[in-house]
Amino acid sequence: MDTDSFISRNDAERTTFFEAAERYRTDVLPSKRGKQQDGYVLKRVTEEFGSYSLAAITPAKLSAYRDERLKAVSPQTVLHELGMVSRIFKAAKLDWNIALPKGNPVEDVRKPSPNNDRTRRLESLEEDLLLNALKECASVWPHAAAVLAMETGARQSELLSLKWEEIDLEQRVARIRGRDGGKTKNGDEYRDAPLSRRAVALLNSLPQATRGKVLPLSQNALQLSWERAVTRARRTHVFGLLRELLEKHGVDEKAQEREITALKFKKRAPSEATINHLADIDKHDRVMVDLHFHDLRHEATTRLAEKLEMHELMKVTGHKTTRMLARYYHPRAADLAKKLD
Repeated sequence: MDTDSFISRNDAERTTFFEAAERYRTDVLPSKRGKQQDGYVLKRVTEEFGSYSLAAITPAKLSAYRDERLKAVSPQTVLHELGMVSRIFKAAKLDWNIALPKGNPVEDVRKPSPNNDRTRRLESLEEDLLLNALKECASVWPHAAAVLAMETGARQSELLSLKWEEIDLEQRVARIRGRDGGKTKNGDEYRDAPLSRRAVALLNSLPQATRGKVLPLSQNALQLSWERAVTRARRTHVFGLLRELLEKHGVDEKAQEREITALKFKKRAPSEATINHLADIDKHDRVMVDLHFHDLRHEATTRLAEKLEMHELMKVTGHKTTRMLARYYHPRAADLAKKLD
C-alpha cells in the first residue's frame, strides 16, 4: 500500500457476474450491431457464471467450462461465449472502474480453434429441390430471399434490410446495407450491388411498393421457413430414390404408394425392406443434408467469380481482402478442367 501497488479486491468480490452482465446488457449491448445474437450469448454465460463474484471467476473455471461446452457445441460457439465473458470483464475495468487484481481471466484461457471454413455448395438437383420446396411456403418471401441470395451474394441480414426505395430496376442496382439498415459486417455504410436479369425478374414478380422492405419478414421467420423447406426437399428426394429402389426390387406402384404413405403419415410401420432401403439412402446420399442459408453466399460468390474480375467481385460481395474472399470461392475441379480446353 505504501508503494501504491496494492489493488483492492473489494469491488470485484462485491460485484456478481450477474450484476455486471445486466449492466452490460443495458449500457453496452444496445450500441452493438449484433445485439440480438449477443443477447443470446449473454444469457447463456450468465446462466453459468451469474452467481459467482467477478473475483471468483478464474481461468481454471473458464477452462473447465470450455471443455464441457465443446462436448455439446462447436468451437466457434465456445469462442463467442468466452469472448462475451471477456468483454464484460473489460467493461468492468475500463468503464465501471472495478479493479481486477488478477486481470481478465479469459486472457489466460487457451481458446479452441474454430472449424468454420465451410465449402458447401448446391450439388446435383439441390437447387431445383430447394426452390420448389420454398415455393410451398405460406408466403413468397422465403423463396425470394433464396433467389436473391444466390444472385447477389448478400448476407441474410442484408437481404432482410433491403428497401424498395434503394433499388433501381432500370439500372439494375441495389444498395445493400447491414442488419436493420445499419453498417455492413465490414463496417461500410453500404455497398451497391449489380442485379442479374434473374434477380430483376424476381423483384418484378413480387408485390411492389414504393417504400419499405422488399422482404417483410423477420430473421427468425425466414430461418424457420428455410429449415422446413430443406426438410421437405430432403424428404421429396429420399422418397424419389425409395420409389426407384422398390421398383427395382419388383414392387408395383400401388405397393410403393402404400410404403410412402406409411412413411408420410406414420399410421402403420413400413416394411422391413423399406426400412433397409432408407438406411442405405441415409448412409450413401447427402443431397439436401447440412445445407445452411449462408451457403447460398458461397454459391453466389463462386458463380459470380466466373463472370467478374477479382476486384469487381470484392465490390459485389463486400469482402475487404482476397483472403476472406477465397473462403467463399469454391470452384469444382471438373469446372476448372473445362476451362483448360
